[in-house]
Amino acid sequence: MKTAIIINPQAGRGKCKKIWPAIKKIIMSQGIDCESYFTKSPGHASSLAKTLEIKGFQKIIVMGGDGTLHEVVNGLDTENVVLGIIPAGTGNDFCRSLGIPLNPQTAAKTLFEAKEVRLDIGRVNDRFFVNVAGVGFDAQVAEEVNNNVKWLTGTAAYLFALFKLLISYRNIPLKIILDKNVVLDIKSFLLAVGNAQYYGGGMRIVPSAVIDDGFFHVCVAGNVNRLEVLTTLPKIFSGKHTEHSQVKEYKVKEIEIFSDYKAAVHADGEIVGYLPAKFTMLPGKLRFLLPGK
Repeated sequence: MKTAIIINPQAGRGKCKKIWPAIKKIIMSQGIDCESYFTKSPGHASSLAKTLEIKGFQKIIVMGGDGTLHEVVNGLDTENVVLGIIPAGTGNDFCRSLGIPLNPQTAAKTLFEAKEVRLDIGRVNDRFFVNVAGVGFDAQVAEEVNNNVKWLTGTAAYLFALFKLLISYRNIPLKIILDKNVVLDIKSFLLAVGNAQYYGGGMRIVPSAVIDDGFFHVCVAGNVNRLEVLTTLPKIFSGKHTEHSQVKEYKVKEIEIFSDYKAAVHADGEIVGYLPAKFTMLPGKLRFLLPGK
């Protein structure tokens, strides 16, 4: 199978570029015949993936983080190409949800025996996402991490942005339509639409999410105050934040969100637009390589 590897040298605050020579040796030692391509700017991974698909590459390995994988998925027809990943990003939450080793060298060694599986993809308006999308406070945190927190990675970057923004953030009124027949009118701190469980470098925001069950698992945090956020925050890492009375979970295939406020929407940690937003589940749309399957 004709194979390419897309490397984002900026992923993980430059970590990816530093470890690429070691990863290359591991791949070569396994006898995997592949061509390597480096991204040059934000968004380049999408156009690069499309070009490689047109050239006939049937397998593409992504070396980077959730943002790089997000770009690649949005650049090609996932029915034509099977994807794999070597985690080298800031959060690597997609790998965490799938049980892929977070150590890049270990993950690279698993590629030789990895098997193809079918996973779900979500779509929000005209963008695909593989991990978690959402509206509210987490979207603002994602924007802050991407634009203004350049010296931290993973959970540390997320928590720094969280505490910085919590001082001024105000909950927003949302109209939520679940599967076209359930309507919720609430004031919300955040709403996370999970295809997978984790974001923010290990925060288990949607603990019930299953990446191949054909459903979104939605976590809605209602009109909580700052003190409640601070006391509940540690529980997010274990998924026990869902025990709070203002946190509700829903299992749906489609969700629409409206608001009179200009609220940002994120997908896989990238800001992809503003409300209104429609989230649609695409079951089994992603062909993916998983170790030990």
